Amino acid sequence: VQKGVIENCKIYGDFFGVGDVKEVEQALIGTRYDKSELERMLQEIDVKAYFGNIEKTDFLQLIY
Repeated sequence: VQKGVIENCKIYGDFFGVGDVKEVEQALIGTRYDKSELERMLQEIDVKAYFGNIEKTDFLQLIY
């Protein structure tokens, strides 16, 4: 995060989604590191497709 904007992102872990997490990483890059901005951005992403059984609110807590 530089000057409040996500400039680089790497997500790793043991999760069982079918999507390529690189797509989520790319979506996060350029987003302001602000809870409301991240919530807005996550509205466009099917979090369960990428990470398995996790709610968007839980994912948001992990990254914010």
